[in-house]
Order: sequence, then structure tokens, then C-alpha cells
Amino acid sequence: MIKVSKKIIEPHEILYLESRGNYTMFYLLDNKTEMSSFTLQIFEEKLKDYNFYRVNRSQIINFSEIKLFDSTCEQLNIFLKNGLQFSVSRRRRKLFENHQSLFVS
Repeated sequence: MIKVSKKIIEPHEILYLESRGNYTMFYLLDNKTEMSSFTLQIFEEKLKDYNFYRVNRSQIINFSEIKLFDSTCEQLNIFLKNGLQFSVSRRRRKLFENHQSLFVS
């Protein structure tokens, strides 16, 4: 469970998280959003055991919601089941590929 404002959110309800300065915006599977006054780094630590991954400096995605990967020499893009696209930063690409091999069959 993750406490956001005064609401409890289960990790499986989260689609992705996005940094908004010193705040974090939660995007949920039911198309609702919630704002927290904690930084993305705090939630990265809290969600590390729930199959979430930080793809770049401002976004963490729910690995369970990934539909496909598109990789070129320069860039790795992730497409979620709802059609949203995320770019994995160059710095995080190798770590992401290692993480992916653990969770994607």
C-alpha cells in the first residue's frame, strides 16, 4: 500500500508516476490522478519490490502494464497497454534491459 495525500493506493492500481518538481503525480488505471508532496525518489524506493521501474529522471512505470518495447541503436521506447509511450534514458537503458529480462518471458 502507498499512502498518497489521505488516500491509500495499492501498487497494482498505478499505471505510472511522474515527477512534478518536488511533487509526484500518480496516474492510475481507472484514469484518475493523485498528487503527493513527496518526491519521485521516495516512491521509487517504496515501489521497488512491486515490479516498477524508473525509465528516466521524471517517470516510473508499472512493468505489468507494458505492451511492447521498440528498440533502435539510439533509443528504447516502451508502449503501455493503454497506448502511452515512454522513452528510456540512455543512462538507464542497460539497467532497464537487465530488469526486463527478469520480468518479461
